[in-house]
Amino acid sequence: MMRMLTAYTREIDDIEISVAEVLKQLNLKDRMLRNSVGILAFHPEFLETGAARAVSEALPFDSIGGTTSEAAVAGAMGDLVLTVAVLTSDDIVFRAGATDPIEGDDPREPIRELYARLAPSPAEKPALLFTLAPVISNIGGDGFIEALDAASGGVPLFGSLAFTPLPDFNGIETCWNGKRGTNAFTLIAMFGEIKPDFFLTSIPDDRVIRQDAVITDAVKNRIRSINGIAPLEYLESIGLAETEGETVIISNPFVLTLGDGSRIVRAASKTTAEGHILALGTIPQGAQIGFSVSDAKFVLQSTRDTMAQAVAASRAKNALVFSCVARRWTLGASRDAEMKELAGRLDGALAYQFAYSGGEFCPVKNREGRLVNRFHNFSMIACLV
Repeated sequence: MMRMLTAYTREIDDIEISVAEVLKQLNLKDRMLRNSVGILAFHPEFLETGAARAVSEALPFDSIGGTTSEAAVAGAMGDLVLTVAVLTSDDIVFRAGATDPIEGDDPREPIRELYARLAPSPAEKPALLFTLAPVISNIGGDGFIEALDAASGGVPLFGSLAFTPLPDFNGIETCWNGKRGTNAFTLIAMFGEIKPDFFLTSIPDDRVIRQDAVITDAVKNRIRSINGIAPLEYLESIGLAETEGETVIISNPFVLTLGDGSRIVRAASKTTAEGHILALGTIPQGAQIGFSVSDAKFVLQSTRDTMAQAVAASRAKNALVFSCVARRWTLGASRDAEMKELAGRLDGALAYQFAYSGGEFCPVKNREGRLVNRFHNFSMIACLV
């Protein structure tokens, strides 16, 4: 049995108050079981004042955390908030850690070393992995999955790329036990009788603008040409890229159809001086291109439907939920609308922690019905445990 305890604080500057508010709500003395781990989601300002570190260090067990633009737990939602979820159990074991800052574009060895520390015996395999991952320009989310699958043999992975409301993805950080870093991959390994239920909603066919276009040159997460020309030039030609000052905005996620007919969604993170586009996940060369045209009505309805399905289909009472920030942008001025929909479905039914994401890690079933790890954009994902 697993229990989730949640807490929050809006106090950024007075660290003593921040810590006191969180610990009072958690009431660990009366509610904590034998084994526990913490998950923090917070606005970057909580890092700058030291509040996130102080809260993490006040917890009597390991914790990981990451920046986000908005977060929610029961009783609180918004941007300037720090949320804490504590997973606690008498029979499930939690081990948490982080890599050293990942240099270059190959995360395999740092992630292999991290996994070996958390699961040193091949006979002792985790039932579930949870990550809050950094955004590294030359490593998409798929690169992290490939590295972790190689190390773990494909243990189900759930989690998020950290995010920030600051321009051009500046200020994204993860932390482990209060230690912060821009390129550290954090991980929780959970051991025991865990049967997680995963739920995902993304972009349906009727929300895709199809183009007579192909990725003609791509390496990892870098798009180097579309239909033989620089990708930024192509997007500008069809009106899907605009410039504000020195910042290029590409707000419509790519919907890519692969040779086998399967489809993936990818969001842009940065553009380069050559007109290349860096995406948040791997870009397969030869993929056909479409673009999402989702609106606020679709986002909110998909949230209602997915959360209703999760509550009805799962016996679990704890939910970790992430939604792609591109869904948040689609809501426009109604910035809290998705969080309100989620709270309306989950308050009183499940303990939950919600945060906006720069990209989502959630397993899906393949044609044989086996769970395989996948990286997503413009998705809302939920893990019920």
